Amino acid sequence: MTWLAAVPVGLIATAWCVLPGAIIGRAAGWRGIACWGAAPLVSIGVIATSAVVASRLGAAWGPWQVAVASLAVAGGALAVRLLITRALRSPSASLATLSPGLPGATGDRTAPDDRYSSPALLVGMVVTVAIGWLTVVLGFGPVDSISATYDAVHHYSAVAWILHTGDGSSLTLGGLTNPGHPVAYPAAWHDLVALVVMTSGATIPVASNLVAIAVAAVAWPLSCVLLVRQIIGPSAGAPLVTPVLATAFTAMPWMVMTWGVLWPNLLGLALVPAGLAAVVSVLGLADGRGAFGRPGGVALGLLAVPALGFAHPNAVVSLVVLGLSPLLWAAVRLSLRQFPTCRYVMPVAAVAGAVAAVAATGWFLASSPVLDSVRSFDWPAFTDTDGALLGVLWNAMNERPELWVISVLVVVGAVFAVRRASTGWLVPAHLTSGFLYLLAASREDELTTALTGAWYNDSYRISAVVPVTGVPLAAVGVLGSTGLLISWAGRLRGSPFPPGRTRFLVVPATAVVTAGLVLASDGFRIGVHAITLAATYQRDATTMLAPGQRDFLESAGRLLPADAVVAANPWTGNVLLFPLTEHDVTFPHMSGNWTPDQRVVQERLRDAASDPTVCPAARAAGVTHVIDAPVSFWPDDARSHSYPGLAGIGEVPGFEPVLSGGGSTLYRITACDRPRARSTG
Repeated sequence: MTWLAAVPVGLIATAWCVLPGAIIGRAAGWRGIACWGAAPLVSIGVIATSAVVASRLGAAWGPWQVAVASLAVAGGALAVRLLITRALRSPSASLATLSPGLPGATGDRTAPDDRYSSPALLVGMVVTVAIGWLTVVLGFGPVDSISATYDAVHHYSAVAWILHTGDGSSLTLGGLTNPGHPVAYPAAWHDLVALVVMTSGATIPVASNLVAIAVAAVAWPLSCVLLVRQIIGPSAGAPLVTPVLATAFTAMPWMVMTWGVLWPNLLGLALVPAGLAAVVSVLGLADGRGAFGRPGGVALGLLAVPALGFAHPNAVVSLVVLGLSPLLWAAVRLSLRQFPTCRYVMPVAAVAGAVAAVAATGWFLASSPVLDSVRSFDWPAFTDTDGALLGVLWNAMNERPELWVISVLVVVGAVFAVRRASTGWLVPAHLTSGFLYLLAASREDELTTALTGAWYNDSYRISAVVPVTGVPLAAVGVLGSTGLLISWAGRLRGSPFPPGRTRFLVVPATAVVTAGLVLASDGFRIGVHAITLAATYQRDATTMLAPGQRDFLESAGRLLPADAVVAANPWTGNVLLFPLTEHDVTFPHMSGNWTPDQRVVQERLRDAASDPTVCPAARAAGVTHVIDAPVSFWPDDARSHSYPGLAGIGEVPGFEPVLSGGGSTLYRITACDRPRARSTG
């Protein structure tokens, strides 16, 4: 498949990311940026939750279940909206009496989008998708390229498992590597890819790559646009420049598309800005000009919990940590407003509550047993404190090239941001994520383990959090600078532009500034980001698949019976038989908590003709075939040689060769064939 032929698959991936949430948002009464910006978060929440519900009901999950769930939620939102509207029209009810948090109530006013916001958003998204598409075409190579990484094998196999079983629940997906013991594992990414496969007919690698593009170039920018809309109010320039700026940072989305590979983190973090938009709405930091008020913020926040949790728990923790800054900011603002009036109860309660939230978050990060399993990971520091600081300042984290243009915009945006009540919290939030990165990248001590454990103590995962506040800061920088240029232009002409003329000039002025930035920075360093992606997509094929091995696996898939189960050392790359052909394999990942029967196959299958304990175990595991090949992935890792029962198959009796190619050979297990009964006639 060519990239041009993959365009319909990309459109389908985008539709699943956006349309369910847009339908629900429209039913709830959200319009414009509120509807489209919240759509990815709502869509993922509905998709992942519908999979959990279907699993609990014992029903197969797929596109129809998601469609029904989306319509049901939309119907509920519409019913609640109509009930509230009817109640507000009642002559006996006042708005403040019904709910002081409803849109229009005192202290919770909203404002419609600027009249030019919709076309500006459309133009901004077109440019963003073009930049994103070019980046991945250069970085991925062929559209069906495979990410040659340890985690990618698990993610590919998880999608195949969902397609194979019809179960996409995040509460059971962990059963992939814990056979017989379904455990929780965030499934939202895999559910999304599975839906694209089901509705487009694309292969799992193609669907994975196109979903990655949809998340990076559509879901993430839209989420950022919603956050910027809430904190700066209606502005036609913001939806034009913000999505383009969302492609400018290496750490997010491009690094998490190749390091790991961290696809679930990519999806989860792409939704965090929308979650922050809900937080600032609930806290009243939208400054009376948000696209929705506190009730909308509460509703979006409630949807954010399953969406982020089922995408990746790291995203929930990231939202909580970043959300402390607007919480403290709001508490301080309340205190400064009310202390001079001698009203102390609310300020004291607000500050105490904010301090308690900070303390609770600190305890959760440092001591909660929930994080024990991830806190034990130790990614070693690789630089000193100065190097880490410069990495954050120039957005060159994890020793990537400096991003001068976007870094200057972030600093300029910080200067503008601290001058406004609705945006000032961005600065401490940005410093918080930068500080966490500094710890993970440059220090090895108990404090680092305590505060960064939720991200596996991994500087790559933490660095991806920095652009969550970096994008809106850069947007504030562009918009603030553009506003100054317009003011200076007015002074040059002898008199300031009238307000109506100023609003009209915002879009063309922002467009000119954005175009200049894009041209001056080579598309915000498309080449740098493409090289980052190519590190795992275009590396030497022998790291995962030997030359010709992929063709071998696809040929094997056509030859194998539908009920065949194949045993193969996953470190040989032949584990990809499962996602490439959907033929079941005994070991769908490099490691797992295998059953006793699987361990017998793992250790002694080659002795099937001589060891009487092997065939009963092989039959119990359902194994019918085996692939023998040399270890190609991480051969120096001791775990890659922990499958001795699947090596040297051609040297022992009991196995019949079926197909060879790419350094691998497929055998049918004949040693375990049941003998035919003798005729007595």
